[in-house]
Amino acid sequence: MSGRWVAWAAALAATVASGQDRPSEGSLFGGPDPAAPAPAERRPEPPAPPPAAEGADRPGDAALLSGPPSESRFDTREEKEDPLKVGGTLYLRAAATGAEGDAPGGVHLTAPSLMDGYFDARPSDRVRGMMLARLQYDPTQPAEQPVSPFGLPGGPTIANPRVALDQLWIRFDVARTVFVTAGKQHVKWGASRFWNPTDFLTPTRKDPLAAFDTRLGATMLKAHLPWEAKGWNFYGIGLFDNSGPAATLGQLGGAARAEVVVGMTEAGIDAVVVGGRRPRYGLDLSSALGPVDVYGEVALRSAADFQVWKLTRDVSWKNPIDAVSAIESDNKQGLVAQASGGVTFTFNYTDKNALTVGAEYFYNPVGASTPALYPWLLYQNQFQPFYAGQHYAAIYALAAGLPGNLTNVTLTLSTLGNLSDRSFVTRVDSFIRVLSYLSVELYAAGHYGQKGGELRFALDVPALNFGPGQTTPAVQVPAPVAEGGIGLRVSL
Repeated sequence: MSGRWVAWAAALAATVASGQDRPSEGSLFGGPDPAAPAPAERRPEPPAPPPAAEGADRPGDAALLSGPPSESRFDTREEKEDPLKVGGTLYLRAAATGAEGDAPGGVHLTAPSLMDGYFDARPSDRVRGMMLARLQYDPTQPAEQPVSPFGLPGGPTIANPRVALDQLWIRFDVARTVFVTAGKQHVKWGASRFWNPTDFLTPTRKDPLAAFDTRLGATMLKAHLPWEAKGWNFYGIGLFDNSGPAATLGQLGGAARAEVVVGMTEAGIDAVVVGGRRPRYGLDLSSALGPVDVYGEVALRSAADFQVWKLTRDVSWKNPIDAVSAIESDNKQGLVAQASGGVTFTFNYTDKNALTVGAEYFYNPVGASTPALYPWLLYQNQFQPFYAGQHYAAIYALAAGLPGNLTNVTLTLSTLGNLSDRSFVTRVDSFIRVLSYLSVELYAAGHYGQKGGELRFALDVPALNFGPGQTTPAVQVPAPVAEGGIGLRVSL
């Protein structure tokens, strides 16, 4: 640890004799509302995944793993250009965030650039292999970039630039009945748009406002058994790194999921067991009630999975040093239910244009009950943006295509709020498809509500003197007021 962060941590550590310590918040970079349609392609998947779910290209299948041999496209002259495709996405962004008291020259800048490149091989109709690597670089950040959601120095860092493997998998079928995907891949569970407590197979939580989901895939062995007559799907999954690399048999995990359709309702039931962790269970559903679509999900987890804190007396978020001596563990017993759900309604406001409006709520009983705990959560590396509080809500409106032949423009207006600390962010996103392969993204956002809350985080720790040579400097994090950004995305 170094700089102001080290000093601040030292100041709190000196107070630990009577308690504990901690500081900071999360950046909403961004892009569109998660409800945005295709232009907001969250995860850069290469073109044309196999028709229907993972293997529904069965009508033209020649048996590869059973039955007569399949003809390899690599050996067929007329198919030689098709078996291997190379492509990717180049995504350049720039954003500016103004905080309270900032002069024009003090506005904070970021420019996170991203490059995805993939190899997509299909040597036969029933076999496919994929490799996708990602390069990320921000010229406004140091070579060792802080991981802190508020950009505070010290603590864990990541390399800048950095290269990571996002996907590396092979897909095939067994007797045209079971479809297998083995390797590093993406599997997302849950029905909600902003908060997905049942998304167990992705090690990190998504940013609800991000235009581009930069989370990496996880290594697993997935078997999918569809029941086409019913429209049902069953999955069995072996997990190899969901709780860290599995170097021993005891660290392996497993998961199962069933998706059933009954009338206008689709429901998913899932369970996950991973070595070193307690089992997790989830239920999600979506249904149509007349012109309104409803959805929801519930995650059931052991209370022992969470480290929960409480204050023994009232303290202000403005004085985290004083809060240290008032913090104690408040671990719960039994099962904890995290739940989210919402409604959407789509209607035509012209003969050719439609507007979708929606609302969503998230209940997180293991979140902090007061913003006075946020600095401590940050110090413990337990602060999870958009999962730090106990109650959240969101409303949004999405217009895919505008009147006047502006079919290539998508607008999204969304407001997310942490109801526990009464802080909010309202954001407008615009996505414009130009020149076929180029997308232009623009956004503007405002932060308001209680100062010191998650979405308007602020910190002001005075200089402290603990004796000769033990003076710590003041630490100040001004509350954000407004931000805006632009993005350019090219499909290669």
